[in-house]
Amino acid sequence: MVTSRATSKDMCTFTSIQDAMSYRIPPADVLAEAITEALKGRPMVVSQQKLTTMVLKKLREKDPEYAATEERIRKLAIHRNLAKIEIHAREADERSRHGRCPVCSSKMRRIQNETIFGGTVTLGHKCKKCPYWTGLNRRIPVRYVFYGDDYRGPSHKEL
Repeated sequence: MVTSRATSKDMCTFTSIQDAMSYRIPPADVLAEAITEALKGRPMVVSQQKLTTMVLKKLREKDPEYAATEERIRKLAIHRNLAKIEIHAREADERSRHGRCPVCSSKMRRIQNETIFGGTVTLGHKCKKCPYWTGLNRRIPVRYVFYGDDYRGPSHKEL
């Protein structure tokens, strides 16, 4: 068995940590502006990945080193009301929990119903900020559809 040993000439060396990380995190206001600009051209974006690609293109026009994750873009669009969102989800076998929303990290509230005997029964949970909800079994988001201000809904011909 032959082993080789790497020398310092073989390895890529960085002069500083800044050289290894060649991206910058944009401030929330700059990111919000990029989201608004990206949605201005299209009233509906059918996936989180497509929205992220469009937003990153707008960001890199301002600074080529700007970067943002899909999750940060989604959460900022929701919390700043930059886009309406439609959430497609699948149902899991496990029970849902009362806690934070998996879409926007806001608190969830219980959906309760009163029984004929005067008690209450929890039917599920609903996010206080976005349209996410779950029943007794947990719903896992699988696709997001984003709607900008230009979206007018389906025409009567499509219905």
